[in-house]
This record gives sequence, C-alpha cells and structure tokens, in this order.
Amino acid sequence: MKQRILNFILCLCLAALLFTVMTSAAADDITVTSATYYDNNDVKSVTVSFGWDTASATSRLAVMTNRLRSAGETGTSKSYGDFTDLGYYGTKFSSWDKVLAQNTLFGIISYSGEQNMKYGKTNTLTLDLEKGDIPLNYDGTYYVYLWTYYGGKYYPDNLFMVLQVKNGVLRYAPATGRNSYGDFSILKNAASESTTPSVPKVDFSDVKDGDYFIAPVNWAVDKGITVGTSNTTFSPSSTCTRAQILTFMWRAAGSPEPSSKIVNFYVDIKESDYFYKAALWAREKGVHVPSDEYFRPNTPCTRASTVEYFWRLAGAKIGDVVPFSDIDHGSTLENAVSWAVTNGITAGTGGTAFTPDTVCTRAQIVTFLYRYYVVPIDNSALIEALKKTVTQTELKLDPLPPEDYRKQPDWYGTLTPPAEMTDERLMAELKQIRDVMDYFRARDIYMGDAIYSRELDLWSQASRRGLE
Repeated sequence: MKQRILNFILCLCLAALLFTVMTSAAADDITVTSATYYDNNDVKSVTVSFGWDTASATSRLAVMTNRLRSAGETGTSKSYGDFTDLGYYGTKFSSWDKVLAQNTLFGIISYSGEQNMKYGKTNTLTLDLEKGDIPLNYDGTYYVYLWTYYGGKYYPDNLFMVLQVKNGVLRYAPATGRNSYGDFSILKNAASESTTPSVPKVDFSDVKDGDYFIAPVNWAVDKGITVGTSNTTFSPSSTCTRAQILTFMWRAAGSPEPSSKIVNFYVDIKESDYFYKAALWAREKGVHVPSDEYFRPNTPCTRASTVEYFWRLAGAKIGDVVPFSDIDHGSTLENAVSWAVTNGITAGTGGTAFTPDTVCTRAQIVTFLYRYYVVPIDNSALIEALKKTVTQTELKLDPLPPEDYRKQPDWYGTLTPPAEMTDERLMAELKQIRDVMDYFRARDIYMGDAIYSRELDLWSQASRRGLE
C-alpha cells in the first residue's frame, strides 16, 4: 500500500514536471533585430529573434500599456489581478477575441500573429504596429508579453520585453524573469543627427543657410506638406491661416480620407477648396471643432491656437504645468502650452512670456511640424527656470450679473472691454454669461438689456477673432 502511494506521488510529480514544460514557455537570447518607421518617426514594426528552450508551443506577442502584477505585489496596477492568476491554473480565455474583449484590463495596442515556436531553434516574430501606437514625440512605456495557446485556452505566459520612449529615444529591455526585465538598450534615437532625415535642399531665395527654419522648410517641401509661394520663394514671414495650418497638419499625417460619417457642417467651404478634406479631418479628430457652422479659413493662426491644435491631435494629454506669466493658470490653454513646451514643439518668446495672441508665420508653422514629427527641441532648462520664477494666478473673470439690478445698477459699467481680453479669457467670459442667461431663463428672472448687451459684446469680439 505504501509503495502504491509513493508511486502515485511520483506520477503526480512527473505529470507536474511535464505540465510545466508544456505550459510555461521560456524564451532566451532575446534580441531586437530590426525596426521600421513611418515618415513621421512613429514605430511601424519591430522584429525580434529569440531561442526557445521548452517544448514547441503556439504563442504570440502582445504590446500592452498595462503591466501585469506579480503574485503578492501591491499597488494600483490596472491588471486583471495577480500575474499568476492569469496563468494556466487561473483565468484563461478560449479565444484571442475573448482576450481583446477584456482589453481595458490589459491595454493591448498591437500583437503579432500566432506562431508555432520550435524547441532548440532561433525563432522570430514581427510586431506590426499601427501608426501612432508607439510615437516618439512623448514618453511612454509598453510591456510586451508572450501569450501562449495551450489546451484550447490563451493565457499570458511570460513578460518578453519592455519598450520605452523617453525624450524621443526608443529603448528596449529583454525580460530577465517571468515578470521582470533588465537594462535598456537604445534602439532608435529620433533626435540624433544620424537619424535626422536627409532631405534635398530646396532653392528658395528667401530661405538661407543659418535660418532657424531651413531644415523644417526643406523637410516640409520634400514630404509634400507644403510648397513655395512661387518657384523661387517660400515667403517664410507671411501669415499662416487656419486653412493653411490644418492642411499642413493633414498632409503631415498622410492626407487621410475623412470618415464617411463626417459630413460638411460648414457653410463657408466647398468640396473644391484645397483645404476641404483637411477641415473635415480636423473636425473628425477633434483638432478644430467650432461651435457654429463657420470654418473661417482665412483666420490668422495664433501661437495659442497652434499649440492647441497639436495638443488635441496628440490626444489632449494633461501633464505637469509649465507656467508662463501671460497664460492663465488652470486654463485649457495652459494644458496645451505645457504639453507643447514639455515635448519640445515650441518654447517661450523670451523671459517668462509665451505671447499666445501673436500670429504665426509660415516658417514658424513648418518648424512646429518639424519638431512634432522629427526633431524636438530640449526645453528642460527653460522649464526649470519658469517653474522657479513664474507665480501662477487663477483665471479671474468679471463679476456675475446680479439677480436684482436695484442692488448693483452699475454692473455693466464695471466690466472689462472684450477687446482687452486674451482669447482664453474672452471665451471663458462668454461661457459664463451664457450660463447665467440659461439660469435666469429657467427661473423666469428678468435679465434686462445689460446682460443681452454683454453677451453681444463678447460674441462680436469672439467672432472677429474667429473663435465663434
């Protein structure tokens, strides 16, 4: 009887060992052999080679924004429980579609096809990444996990490697354990001279060696983003309009066709306009969505509207505040400016000023594009200096109109003229007065001519600036 028990235990141990071999894949000698990039420097694909030291298995790689949590690890991980809970003994998924159905837990942004991994051989997998999944224009960390299909179920088997973008540099770190990784190695430095695109020089009489915009102009013309204003001139100092900047951005993004779901809401543009598709694309992407049916293509593009366009295109990310003395603290514009300066797209105009209402030139706009897509500038010293010297103040608006005019009959005469307001202040004041008007209407409170006059004053100024 005792021998039977010992034999049974031995069988269990052998079965467990075989099970481990079959279900816990192990890749080693992990190397990124090549990577391809889109014209805007976003990563297009990554090819990896590695050894396989267990029995053959069907696996695939998945790039995830969420790191799985190891057993016993605490914290605010977004993962689906502990890493071991997702192993063979834990939660499994009957198909890859079932995995993707839980993608809010994993953050899978791309994945390879299935491949049968061969024991004792060098295996390769190529991750084809959709454009924009791993952009080099802002920092991010991406976890590449090996998912194994065994016994009719999918589960994450091992961390394979980690991809990291920091200051325009793409690095990778091979896994050193089931859910750990080692030191990073540089794969691509978008900001180095060796990777700066080599483009033919364009002969414009008004673009000379030494001009800060010479590389951006050559790049933009080479990529078909813009052309000269004649065969021999670029007109770098000419004002850039809303139609022009959005067209430049649209072309830099690859001139995508607007979605069929997007219809032309605008009454002041037509299909034959050169900027027609750019206008619809900008609306679809949330880059420029006015509150009425007017596009106003000839509106001059200011520094404020420019950084807001780029900020929205990048996903309207909110990070650390970079303070400027002429940007209202807590405003939407502050978020956009902070993002643009942090990511090396633009800097201040001197001292602690950003001068948001200054109109941009053609040279400045292509320079912004060049920094966004190719080579950002290093603003680290500027950011540190601004944080030490600028005292932030909250956005202050004029007093609300009183419900009883007898208590404050001179309210209208105390208000700031709309022409003296920044764009951000103007739109905030307009929203405030409209909210008050809605409040009064809902309660049947007499508004009086002063409130209507104030709303008209603000709206007129906003319309003249192309904000409404």
